[in-house]
Amino acid sequence: MPVYAYKAVDNKGQAVKGEMQADNEIALTTELAKLGYLPIGIEMLAEKKESGNSLTRIFSGGNKVNFQELVIFTRQFSTIIKAAVPIIEGLRVLATQSEDPVLKDALFKIIHDVESGISLSKAMTKHPNVFSELYVNTVIAGESAGILDKVLIKLSQMLEEDQETRQNIMTALRYPIMVVIALIAAVVVLSVAVIPQFAKIYSDAKVALPLPTQVMIVISNIILGPWAKSPILGLKILWFVLLAGGAGGLYFLFQFAINTKQGRWYWDGLKFRLPVVSKVYIKITMLRFVSMLNVLYQSGLPVLHTLDIVSSTIGNVVLAREIDKIKRDVADGKGISGGILNSPLFPRLVGYMVSIGEKSGALTIMLDSLYDFYYLEVKTTVKNLTTMIEPIMTSVLGGVVMGMALAIFLPMWKMIQVIKQS
Repeated sequence: MPVYAYKAVDNKGQAVKGEMQADNEIALTTELAKLGYLPIGIEMLAEKKESGNSLTRIFSGGNKVNFQELVIFTRQFSTIIKAAVPIIEGLRVLATQSEDPVLKDALFKIIHDVESGISLSKAMTKHPNVFSELYVNTVIAGESAGILDKVLIKLSQMLEEDQETRQNIMTALRYPIMVVIALIAAVVVLSVAVIPQFAKIYSDAKVALPLPTQVMIVISNIILGPWAKSPILGLKILWFVLLAGGAGGLYFLFQFAINTKQGRWYWDGLKFRLPVVSKVYIKITMLRFVSMLNVLYQSGLPVLHTLDIVSSTIGNVVLAREIDKIKRDVADGKGISGGILNSPLFPRLVGYMVSIGEKSGALTIMLDSLYDFYYLEVKTTVKNLTTMIEPIMTSVLGGVVMGMALAIFLPMWKMIQVIKQS
């Protein structure tokens, strides 16, 4: 759907200008008339912009929204709502000034849906490439509690913290990824160029091959395959098959994990059990839990309704099930802390702090303290991630290098011994 820049005059005779999405100029004129605007100039913009950015959009992920643009929109939208500006008017202003074409397109469509009587959260669900399930559920929470501005501020903070954490994790994983790539390259080069030559020498000398050498020969035969006489062709075909099969398998696992109930359940549970990663994930999840619980609790919502909303916004179905159990405990009069302390997924510290807050009537203060604690913990843990991974990578690297060295030199030592004996 194209985007038009327009100049118009409102009911008071004042000049206004902006951008709007419409099927054609007639549709645009109709929409402007609904707003009380008389158009005096219209120019199509979208086709020029999209053609110029087509290559950029392909390499930047196609129809995925720019994450930083989404964070900025969320903060600005919360400010607009806090200022009591009507939602439609605020969205139109933000859509007009947005520089991300994906976000701009989604916002204009949301404006149209909201004007049709659809709720904001329901309109957002039609654009999963822009607004995630967590985002939409958080908006639902804000709508139901009447604190959409506060919830959006917290949401923007969570998005910024998630982005910062993701970038820090990628920085920490850069070294291990480079090591793994180097190891794979070394194994491939040795298997293709070195091992076949040594295998022929050892075979002619009739030397008994040790296990490491036999393993490397097997790997070499797998890589070269039945095209050993034409290794380049063999490598091309084999690696094409391996890459295509690997990519297909990863895509299937990804779709299974996010689009099926069983896959989502397994994947969300696995996040709490993965070595190293689980420590970071639990802290990030607890940070999100105490943040949302605190905002909703301060809004004056009933505790059961608050836990319902937190369950839907936590972003993990396994933890959401645990929060539902906590809700049942609260209904039985045990308090929030009782259910948290009985849950294996919540750290004991969270349960103790919530318990102190409930008994002292200072739950908000305790939740603020927990938020500050986990925020610092997440930053510290992510920064130390490289230190935690280095011993594992060093062990793997040493093991692979030693195995390759033994595979090449053990038979050579045996040959030397045979020559000395003869």
